[in-house]
Amino acid sequence: MKSVFQIKNLFLILMISVSVVACKSTKSLQKTIQEPIIDSLHTLKPSELVLKVQENQPAFRTANVNKMSLFVDFKNRQLDVKATCKIVSDSALHLSIQPFFGIELFKIEMTPESMIVIDKANRKYYESNYGVFKSKFGIIVNYDAIQSLISNRLFVSGKKGYSPDDFSWKDPETNNRLYVLAETMNQEVTTNLSLARIIELILKTNDNVYTMSTVYSNFKNFDGTLFPEKIMIDGVQGNNKASFHFTIEEVKFDVPVVMTPIDLIRYTRGDINSFF
Repeated sequence: MKSVFQIKNLFLILMISVSVVACKSTKSLQKTIQEPIIDSLHTLKPSELVLKVQENQPAFRTANVNKMSLFVDFKNRQLDVKATCKIVSDSALHLSIQPFFGIELFKIEMTPESMIVIDKANRKYYESNYGVFKSKFGIIVNYDAIQSLISNRLFVSGKKGYSPDDFSWKDPETNNRLYVLAETMNQEVTTNLSLARIIELILKTNDNVYTMSTVYSNFKNFDGTLFPEKIMIDGVQGNNKASFHFTIEEVKFDVPVVMTPIDLIRYTRGDINSFF
């Protein structure tokens, strides 16, 4: 039980890296791609590649992830837990951590304005806006970025929306790696040209103090939507490293989703900095 309760100490890193929409299905792709969407020798401009990725990235109103596995490797500790997730696009995201037999011990509730972490075992909750990520890690992360990150969709960190012209090539020798340079961060996006989909996204502070990479793999047809079965998130800050790898097992898209916030009157508010 001691190791289970220590999961709460991983939550903010989990939210930065967070986790997750989709599912592992018993079906493989129902449609075999006969020709690549983009040729490997294409002459597209960066903005044109962005438009292609936008056309092919997942688009859904709701997502109900009924089952997924989460592997955590943090400070030489490894944990395997179960989780579920519900998303209403541009509105709310609820992530539930269930270490034992579907019993919810921790929950994250996110909206565009704020996020709340509930530690049910210790009857505490921690509430903050997204500015905590900049103050603690030096990265600018908002709700839109987190939602896009776990949905395999393009975004520009710190912005609400973006323009295809925000992106350039990472270097002249590659034609599948997009790049964005901001005031305090840079962002690199590697695409699979055949699928016109993101396969890796790297966020890095310009001083190289913090780096987070997200790798998407095993794209399958889940409930009619092409989505990665595995989402592997790895963060590095100085000598500290953390890995959060999600394997999606069940999901339904565009179905009615009921999101019930926890009644916080039964919980004591804690200082979110205590998670660090």
